[in-house]
Amino acid sequence: MASIRFIIIVVVSALALVSCGVASLPAGQPSQPALAPMPTAAPAVGAPALERGSGAAPEPAPSQDIPASDRLIIKNASISLEVVNVGEAEAAIRQTAARLGGFVVSTTTYGTGDAMMSTIVFRVPAARFDEALSGVEGLAKKVLSRNISGEDVTEEYVDLESRLRNLEATRDRLFDLLQRTNKVEDALRVNQALSDVQEQIERIKGRMQYLQRSAAMSTITAELRPVPPPPSIIEEDGWQPINVAREALRGLLGFGQELVNLLIVLGIWTPVWLPVVLFGRWSWRKITRGGKKPEQPTLPATPPSAPMPPSGGETGSGASQ
Repeated sequence: MASIRFIIIVVVSALALVSCGVASLPAGQPSQPALAPMPTAAPAVGAPALERGSGAAPEPAPSQDIPASDRLIIKNASISLEVVNVGEAEAAIRQTAARLGGFVVSTTTYGTGDAMMSTIVFRVPAARFDEALSGVEGLAKKVLSRNISGEDVTEEYVDLESRLRNLEATRDRLFDLLQRTNKVEDALRVNQALSDVQEQIERIKGRMQYLQRSAAMSTITAELRPVPPPPSIIEEDGWQPINVAREALRGLLGFGQELVNLLIVLGIWTPVWLPVVLFGRWSWRKITRGGKKPEQPTLPATPPSAPMPPSGGETGSGASQ
């Protein structure tokens, strides 16, 4: 029983080391391939010691030795186009995706009528990626932008294969150990370790399937925009007399409204400002009157008296002389 306990401890230690290497796998898989290469981890330290006598498969060749035709490349493309009719171009892209064995992932539409824009995401087999991209570009009146990217996930896939073999070998050893265990306590421990290993195997298999499917189907995102209308002969910002008259009339009405508002306010505040104005006018008149000196009455000037005519006697005597 001591030997069985020792074997259980060794297996659990190996399982812990393998778990540390597998813990970096993502829990979920996104709807679109936006993958970051996972760091290559060395095989678990304890696993090879348990596999030396089990006839495990040899380690795979390094990823650098894999020919280019066998490498896993996830291709993505995004393209922005100007098309004559957005609705017709979107329908044509759907038909192209179906004809090439692909499918539409999502479609987003903005606006209506001649101002409508659309963004369509679809996937096609990687072998027909260039054909699909050329078909989309053929719908354009003008190609605004074009971006093509690829991600090589071969190294990650090879590393996952190596981890999978190690975990499967560990699972087989744990299963054999479970068959030879007689104590319930030891059997429970081995069964728990076996469940953990199986869970990690399923996660690695799911990740490998995801990488295979992502590399087999390429993603293309097409943004469709309408062709802008030709420039008008008469500029929209030119002289527009109707608009000028409209603005002048609007200004006149606004001035009239403000003037009426002012009169209404003054009428309501009359008990406040009218006494002040009347008092100020009375005070001003009083001040101006008190400052003036009373005028002296002037007598009318008497005109000079005319000379008296000579008397008659004097006139006669003079004549007799």
